[in-house]
Amino acid sequence: MRLGTKIIIGFICISLLLAVVGFISDQFTSEIRQEQLRSVNEASEVVIYTGEMERSLFQSLIFLNGIREALVVEKNYDTVQELPAVVELISQFEGELKQFETAYAKLEDLLVQDQRLPEDVNELLMSYEVYKSIAKQWLDLGEEDFAQANIMFINSIEPYFRNNIIPEITQLRSFVLSIQEQRNVQLTNSLERAELINYIATLSSVLLAIVLAVYIYRSIANPLARLSATAKKLGEGKLDERIEVASKDEIGELSEAFNSMAAGLQKKTVSKAYVDNIIESIQEALFVTDNDGTLIRVNSAAADLMGYRVEEMTHRPIRDFYNMKGMRKEYEQNRKDKKSFEFSLVHKEGHLLSVLFSEAELMDTQGNKVGTVSVASDISERKKQEEEIRGSLKEKEVMLAEIHHRVKNNLAVISGLLQLQSYSAKNTEVEKALSDSQMRIQSIALVHEMLYESESLAYIDYDKYVNDLLQAISSMHMNGQKNIKLSADVDPISLSINQAIPCSLLINELIVNAFKHAFKGQQEGKINVKMTEEDGKIKMIISDTGQGFEVDKFTDSDSLGSTLIKTLAGQLEGDFEILESSKAKGSVFKIEFIREQGSNN
Repeated sequence: MRLGTKIIIGFICISLLLAVVGFISDQFTSEIRQEQLRSVNEASEVVIYTGEMERSLFQSLIFLNGIREALVVEKNYDTVQELPAVVELISQFEGELKQFETAYAKLEDLLVQDQRLPEDVNELLMSYEVYKSIAKQWLDLGEEDFAQANIMFINSIEPYFRNNIIPEITQLRSFVLSIQEQRNVQLTNSLERAELINYIATLSSVLLAIVLAVYIYRSIANPLARLSATAKKLGEGKLDERIEVASKDEIGELSEAFNSMAAGLQKKTVSKAYVDNIIESIQEALFVTDNDGTLIRVNSAAADLMGYRVEEMTHRPIRDFYNMKGMRKEYEQNRKDKKSFEFSLVHKEGHLLSVLFSEAELMDTQGNKVGTVSVASDISERKKQEEEIRGSLKEKEVMLAEIHHRVKNNLAVISGLLQLQSYSAKNTEVEKALSDSQMRIQSIALVHEMLYESESLAYIDYDKYVNDLLQAISSMHMNGQKNIKLSADVDPISLSINQAIPCSLLINELIVNAFKHAFKGQQEGKINVKMTEEDGKIKMIISDTGQGFEVDKFTDSDSLGSTLIKTLAGQLEGDFEILESSKAKGSVFKIEFIREQGSNN
């Protein structure tokens, strides 16, 4: 028998069983469903009508109270309030009475049909008529005599509603709840009968289904189990495995198809040699390990790079070929980032190979880690070129430092010549001019000296430089006749040579000018240099405690000193101004300029 025929017969049997069970169940439950539906609908209608009656009565009282409050507002205040108009509230009150009467009529019809009309309903209707009559009288009285109407509401309407209407509504609610309870009991009994019938029918269906399952298992499941076992062996690579064909049904045809597939796989499956060819075609070194870190596969590029044969590298711990002694920290930090990083491998001869390295986890089809795969590219030649470039840069740095040193020495020679010339000068003015020029040259030479001694050949630490410059100026101009003290308050600032030289000459001119002119007639005094930086802007203030001078005279002067000061401030692209001393004595020079970008603090 064909598998399709077996399945069709099984489905037909189950369908017939379900049809029989459904028919029997329908016969037993049809009447129950109708009774349940009728009971539920009737009970629901009773609850709805009763609730509507109760709501309408309470709402009518609320509207009456609203009318009373509106009348209070209208009597006591001659302004329009946001409360509803009395006419509108009366209309709403009458509407609630109509809704009560409608609900009562529907409830009465329903209960009369069921022959269960209680006396409580008639008593509620009588009380309602009294309540309605009193309310109508109260509304008429309210328009004529509000004070009397207010007393009537408090002493008659509200107490009557509380003492008569509410108790009768409560009794009616109890009656409705008793009806609901009766319906629930009837429903429970009906459900229990239906449950028993369904249980018997279900048990019969289960027994028949078990019989059919045993039949299907013997005719279908067992051949499928054999087919599954053989397919598993084929999946493990046993392509010579075949399935025994025991029937001519669909399972037998599937078995023959499996056998044909196995034969085709033996001819067409991608071979290990094909995968090896792909790996061998990769030019970078490739390493594959298992979860224990044992090398299970390398390509020829890796073996050639390391100086081994492929057979010598496999089945060895991969870390035998890594420079873990010198680069363990770099390896541990970077290998999980799935990015390339510089690393070194150990050649067979013992020397290190610089490589660009990356490592990733090797996962199976279920997402489980089965090892790692690593790729390394030789960068030894690139590293060699980088070393050559660094060596060339070092040579240039040494050469540039030597240039600064020689410039400083040449400036020192010029300074010495000027000093010798000043000794032979017989004119006091010439001697002073030579001395000033010597000091200017020394300030420039000091810049080159600090550049020569600095790690950076482009920038100097200007706070240290200012202290050295003040010491040099003091040693040249200080004499025993006057006690002039120099002090500096300079933030840690670095300046490029382009700004350091004009700034140094500017400081030199201002301090030498103070030595010469600020302390005439004084035996002691102070000169202070202060430099600060904020947001790349440098502010320099040079002040003294001398006798001061006329600002207009300095501005209009065409002397070499004032010309140099103005020119140097212009070279710094800064602002130069003379401030008034806070102590009304001495001079204060202020220079502000922008520090060149790239200077390091």
